[in-house]
Amino acid sequence: MTPVHTTSRTWVTVLFLLVAVSACGPRTIKQRQAFGEKRTDEATLLLSQAEQHLRNLDAESALPKLAKVKEILAHPDVDLSPEGEMCRMQLAELQALVPKVREERDRRERTAREESERQRLEAAVEKQRDDVVQAMAAVTEALDAIEGKDADAAQVKALNEALQRTRERLKAGKEVEAKSEDYAASARRTERRLEQAEARARLAQRVVDFISGPLGDSQEAQELEKKARREKELEARLSLYTDVHERFQRCGEEAEKLLAEVPELARNPIQVKGRPTVVRVIATGCKTRASAVQRVVTKLEQAKVKRDKFQEKLAKAKAAREEKLAKAKAAQAAKLEKAKAAQQKAQAGK
Repeated sequence: MTPVHTTSRTWVTVLFLLVAVSACGPRTIKQRQAFGEKRTDEATLLLSQAEQHLRNLDAESALPKLAKVKEILAHPDVDLSPEGEMCRMQLAELQALVPKVREERDRRERTAREESERQRLEAAVEKQRDDVVQAMAAVTEALDAIEGKDADAAQVKALNEALQRTRERLKAGKEVEAKSEDYAASARRTERRLEQAEARARLAQRVVDFISGPLGDSQEAQELEKKARREKELEARLSLYTDVHERFQRCGEEAEKLLAEVPELARNPIQVKGRPTVVRVIATGCKTRASAVQRVVTKLEQAKVKRDKFQEKLAKAKAAREEKLAKAKAAQAAKLEKAKAAQQKAQAGK
C-alpha cells in the first residue's frame, strides 16, 4: 500500500506539469485580451502622469513616460483591449502638445525674465529719480539763498557744489536713462533746470566779485579821501588821491562791464549790505566821483610840478652860490700862497 504523503507529492507534481504544459501552449483570446487590458491600464496611468507634467509645462519629464507608453502600445495584445485605440489617440495628442508646451514654457520664462527686468528697472529708475530730486532740492535751496539779502562767495560756492552733485547724479543714471524713456525725459528736464541754475550761479558769482572787488574798493575810497584831505605832505596827499581816483574809476568801468554782460541788471537791483542797489546808479556815481577826484589829482600834480620847479631853482641857486664861494676861497688861497712865496723869497735875499 502506497503511503499518503507520497501520493500527495505525486498529485502536486502532476498538477504542476499540467499548468506548465498549459502555459507553454498557445494563449486563448481571452488571455491575450486580459493582458492587453493590463497593458492599456499601465499606459493610461503613464499617460495621465505625462499629461500632468505637460499641464505643468514640464515637457522634459513627460517625454520618458510618453516613450514608455509608445513601447507598451506597440504590443499586439493591446489591439484586443477596448482602451487601446483611445490610448494611442491620447498618446498622439500629448506628443503633439510637447513642442507647444516647450514654446509656452519658453514664452512664460521669457515673460518672467522681462517682468523681473522691468521690476528691476522700475526700482533703479525710482532710486535714480529720488537721488536726482534730492540733489535738485539742494540746488533750489542754494538758489533761494543767493537770491536773498547779501549773497556772498560762500553761498555761491554752496550752489556750485550742489550743481556739481546733481551733475554727478545725472551721469550715474546714464544707463537707466538709456533704458527708460520716461526717466530720460525727466533727465532732460533736469538738464534744462541745471543750465538755468548754472546761469544764475555765474551771474551771482559775477555780482559777488563786483561787490567784493571794485565796489568794495570804491567804498573804502571814501575813507581814503577823508584821510587825503587831512594829509599835509604833498606827495603823500597826491598818492592817496591817486589811489582814490583809481578805485572810483575801476568801480565805474566794472559796473559798465557788468551791465553789458548782464543787461537785466539795468532793471533788477542787486543787494549791497542788505539794501537794493541799481548797478547803473553805481556806475554813474563811481564815474562822477572819479572825475571829481581826478580834478583834485590834476591840481596836486600841478602843485607838485610847481614845487619841484621851485625846489630845482633853489637847488641851482644854492649850487651857484656854493660854486662862487668855492671860487672865492680858491682865489683867496692862491693870493695867500703867492704872498707867502714872495715873503720867503725876500727873506732868502737878505
